Amino acid sequence: MNPALSNNPSLCSTQNQLFNDADADVILRSSDNVDFRAHKCLLSFASSMFHGMFTLPLPNDPVPSEIKDGIPLISMTEDSRTTEKLLMFCHPSYAPTLDSLDDIKSVLVAATKYEMAGIRKRASRYLSHFITSEPLRIYCIACKFGLEEEAKLAAKQLLASPMFPRHYIKELDYVPATALHRLEEYHYNCQKAAKEVTCRGKSGEGEGIDPKNPFRFKATCSTCPSSNRALVISRNGSQWISWSSWWREYMKDVAVALQERPCGATVKNSDLLNRTFQRAAACSICQGSVFTKMTEFCEVFAQEVDKATDLVVLEFGEV
Repeated sequence: MNPALSNNPSLCSTQNQLFNDADADVILRSSDNVDFRAHKCLLSFASSMFHGMFTLPLPNDPVPSEIKDGIPLISMTEDSRTTEKLLMFCHPSYAPTLDSLDDIKSVLVAATKYEMAGIRKRASRYLSHFITSEPLRIYCIACKFGLEEEAKLAAKQLLASPMFPRHYIKELDYVPATALHRLEEYHYNCQKAAKEVTCRGKSGEGEGIDPKNPFRFKATCSTCPSSNRALVISRNGSQWISWSSWWREYMKDVAVALQERPCGATVKNSDLLNRTFQRAAACSICQGSVFTKMTEFCEVFAQEVDKATDLVVLEFGEV
């Protein structure tokens, strides 16, 4: 068994055997001096760069610097962890586990360098595992490697949280200001779309109720403290009604919240709803129905917000 492999704790026994094949016809040596015995045919299928190297080396191409055990040895600039995962992708019977964004980045860098389009595509799929927890990092990585679909998914996920966290994100160094400007512009346009939906929902602000409006939610009560009277005009005529104060306060609060997090989940935020329920509890009439009414309404409200922001397009350009 290859001593370098057996002494490396990051490599399991299965992988030791996989990269210690006596029939291998090339050795790849990582930057930290771990040797991987591999097969030229597998590398050639996965990489157009290796294919060219093995078929007809050109003067400027990397060439084997030495021979070991009678077969060529090629020095790699990647460390053993990255080389291992890259070769696992090349093997027909195995696939690596990319369980961190750092692993995904290192494989994407190597796959791009060695012109491994298929491995780039497969490695990029692992980004979705971190879409909820690390959307800004994924957006930056996607921009860096020209992954438009992943960038758009990350931008969409960022609507559910403050766009730029207070802690340092090292991947921000990967992208130019133009990529961040596109993200900010997308977020701003989603804010506008969400605000338009909120305005449609404020049926009690005096602009009238459209019978086809999905927000025809009558939070009316004549006994609520500080209820506001409004003239409502519909196809059936006009009438004066009193809008519950807790309803108006909820709509004000949610309008502010959507400026920071313009997505459907915001309107169903538990803190917002709990404040609304507490306000409604002051009214003997509203307290018995507010939970059911608001739960049903917020489902529709959230769907409408998400429909509106889905129509907003993120402008994408490779870094």
